[in-house]
Amino acid sequence: MIIKNPRFEISAVSPKQYPNTGLPEIVLVGKSNVGKSSFINTMLNRKSLARTSSEPGKTRQINFYNIDNNFYFVDLPRIWI
Repeated sequence: MIIKNPRFEISAVSPKQYPNTGLPEIVLVGKSNVGKSSFINTMLNRKSLARTSSEPGKTRQINFYNIDNNFYFVDLPRIWI
């Protein structure tokens, strides 16, 4: 699959903020600082679409990344697992 236009869509803090597009979601779950954001950047061949940090626990919201209007990568913070 060639990805042409991945984009950050929203950092949501409540369900009413989640995108309501009906697109499939691939959810990334894991402990803090295990490389979820780095995985997103690698899979999309982008250096800084998903922000990375050397400090664990920086992600506090649910981050939605729209992948060519085909599906979402959803990055969950540690507090959700």
